[in-house]
Amino acid sequence: MANPLPRPTGTYLETLPDAARGALLDLGASRLHRRGEALMREGDLSDHVVLIEQGLVKATVTLENGRVALLNIKVGGDLIGEMALITGEPRSATVTACVDSRVRVVSAATFTRFLTDHPAAHFALDRTIVRTMRWGEQRRTDFNGYPASARLARVLVYLADAYGRKSVGGVALELGLTQGEIGSLVGVEEDTARREFRTLRDREAISVGYRSVTIVDRDRLREIGELT
Repeated sequence: MANPLPRPTGTYLETLPDAARGALLDLGASRLHRRGEALMREGDLSDHVVLIEQGLVKATVTLENGRVALLNIKVGGDLIGEMALITGEPRSATVTACVDSRVRVVSAATFTRFLTDHPAAHFALDRTIVRTMRWGEQRRTDFNGYPASARLARVLVYLADAYGRKSVGGVALELGLTQGEIGSLVGVEEDTARREFRTLRDREAISVGYRSVTIVDRDRLREIGELT
């Protein structure tokens, strides 16, 4: 299976020393999840972590009004399920494969021993958790301080920097996500998301395709997002 995205340097796996990285890749069982399959479900009491070896997944939650909100996305090299491992609480989100994804499932006991044997991996896990929390906090800050168009521009800049692929027309963001799903990252309904995507397209900052976005003018997008 081809990896649909480059592995970002900031993922959990890529921040590990060589010895720890090799040890982690030898743990657990490898599984293939087809697009649309759930790796874990909100409220589950399972006690394992999942390392994404290749692919892309999304974390979603169901709100009180029944709407499903996208919390985050993870790619090859990222770890999922670490918060439940630490807190012992049920899964806080449903994680679904956006593309065919190969993962490595590691039991809680095995992963805990791995952290004990590789202290650098424990520090890397702490950094991963802090980065995830900062992502959520930044989205809340954006929601309170910026209009929808700016919030969307800001999150598109982040996603393009983290997961984009250089193309003839700019930087392609091929995550397999709908405009509504990306809109939920910035707290807007699907209709609003589509309208704001059209606005960014009309301002020649982006072009849009089926479940894809291309950043045509990054500077203009940053300007709209009030990023300095």
